[in-house]
Amino acid sequence: MLQSLVESQSALGQQRISLSLMLQNCDSEELAAFAAAVPEFVRPLACAGRVPLSIARNMLLRRLIADCRIGSDALVAFPDDDCWYPPGFLRQVAALFAREAALDFWFCRYASQPVQDSFAAAEAASASTGDIVRNASSNTIFLRGRVVTAIGEFDEALGIGTPLGGAEDMDYALRARRVARKTAYRDAALVGHRDKSPSIRARYYASSLLVLARHARDGAGSEFLRKIAVGAYLIVRRELAVRDFARALRQALDAHRNPTRQALISSDR
Repeated sequence: MLQSLVESQSALGQQRISLSLMLQNCDSEELAAFAAAVPEFVRPLACAGRVPLSIARNMLLRRLIADCRIGSDALVAFPDDDCWYPPGFLRQVAALFAREAALDFWFCRYASQPVQDSFAAAEAASASTGDIVRNASSNTIFLRGRVVTAIGEFDEALGIGTPLGGAEDMDYALRARRVARKTAYRDAALVGHRDKSPSIRARYYASSLLVLARHARDGAGSEFLRKIAVGAYLIVRRELAVRDFARALRQALDAHRNPTRQALISSDR
């Protein structure tokens, strides 16, 4: 499993890009061979076994922060290993952040066939909570360094490889919105990634419902209620078992009563 983190200094003003890669099931000899074969801007990190996605991202973040590589105006992104940026896309993102000094958090949509869209010169439209919940993924979010250092790590109780299995990026994005001076959304599929599949939506239902419950008092209340209704719809379609829905709802209501408990798992080691 490979997890990447793109960190670019000075909003790409000087085109200095650093790509941090996490190599799992990788020993020291394999890491050394890989490091010798990749370009200088690639900074690999390895672990001997396998860790959940949220932990892998946090390991990369900790190293960057320890090395003082995330400045307040750096741009940080979290592309998956099966994600790609079309030609010229990063340059446009950098230009947008450079032009809008208060813009701290920007995101778009993804698709298997991303579109070419000249968005750098357009005004960045403010994002709603619904925009974040339905469209902000690890592949499409871009954050200033000041936000990344302010909100801390991904919640290690969430994400692929954990019992809950997902929604670590939704939680991270909703936390970023709290501290961002401006959060903006481009309603276009500008990043390349395999298309969303309705066949797996039940798999991530419990984690998404829990995250929305956690943020319900912070503007996501209507999204939380909507997600409960979605669960009922999935039951009717026989995509979600009643017992799984009941378990997810119990976990979510507990998170609603104690919204900080699981969010602190990452930092309370």
